Amino acid sequence: MTTRKDIADRLGVSVSVVSRALNNSGYVQPDKKDAILNLARELGYTREPAALRDGGQSSRRLLLYTENTRNPFYIEFFIGMDDAAQKLGYTVMRCRLPGPGEGSVADAAGLVFSSEAVADAYLNGVGRNDFTPAVCAAFGDVRQLPRHVTIIECDLWRGTEVLIDYLRQRGHRRIAAISPFPLSNTDARLQCWRSCMLPEFGARMDEYFLSITDDTRAANGSLLAGGSGIAHLSAEDYFENGVLGARHFVESGCDATAAICFNEEMALGFIKALSALDRRVPEDISVIGYDGTYLRRYFDKPLTVLDMQPYRQGQRCVEALADLIRGRKVRNQRVVPTTILEGATVRDLNRK
Repeated sequence: MTTRKDIADRLGVSVSVVSRALNNSGYVQPDKKDAILNLARELGYTREPAALRDGGQSSRRLLLYTENTRNPFYIEFFIGMDDAAQKLGYTVMRCRLPGPGEGSVADAAGLVFSSEAVADAYLNGVGRNDFTPAVCAAFGDVRQLPRHVTIIECDLWRGTEVLIDYLRQRGHRRIAAISPFPLSNTDARLQCWRSCMLPEFGARMDEYFLSITDDTRAANGSLLAGGSGIAHLSAEDYFENGVLGARHFVESGCDATAAICFNEEMALGFIKALSALDRRVPEDISVIGYDGTYLRRYFDKPLTVLDMQPYRQGQRCVEALADLIRGRKVRNQRVVPTTILEGATVRDLNRK
């Protein structure tokens, strides 16, 4: 059976160059790429990479791998992808990650991963040897992805600094974090909050980091289902985790004047539960979050958030992927979110 090394040896090029040519996953000089494709056909290379299927044009389908299809952030992200894809002559299909024993979805021109964690799970599972052109939406995780995967990053470390600065300018010093994940999680939001607030809290950090544990979720899942059929809560059930976060906040007696919620959904659950517990927003506690989706319109008081532009990030992922499929060089991109969409959930303590 012909291998990529056989092709590389015959043409006097590296295996990585052959891989890029066969999978449209990076730049290769046009004459060199033609020679590689022609020899691959001549030798009967059987992996059927995208570049050998009618010049890479047999499939106009892009796959979005995501595990969260209910989150408003990813709904807007997908709409951005779909709009950009239509303009470029592609269609987009949303898929969950294959389970044990399942194969990857064949006949795709390119892949988009909704996060570093999703990309890591796919590429270390059924996609271990998959060099289909791929783009990953990233949010500051520290996972090391293969070089052939292009990163479109929303810099949430810098974004969290912007949120904290915004609150400090309004007189807040005791700023809590409400999260469905433990502080050991590599998420940039959590790690930046810890870095910024350590000088303020010191040994009292744990009093201001309100994390919902798996044990708490297991004990409360049936109470929060509300007829939705959710029997077991997970970290991705953000609204319900926000409800639990509010209970934790009140029961612990936390004296924070402001709280940063992991996302809009969690903030909505947090604020709704606080109201039921006779805590007012922003009079008793200011609340701020991340995302910038349509969901903030449905709050009783518009939520103040960091605008992460999910629609635009989805567009960027497809635009970069289309360039990769064409064999163009595509650099990793980093977008720094600095815009605060002001609502009515943050109190200015400097005003008497």
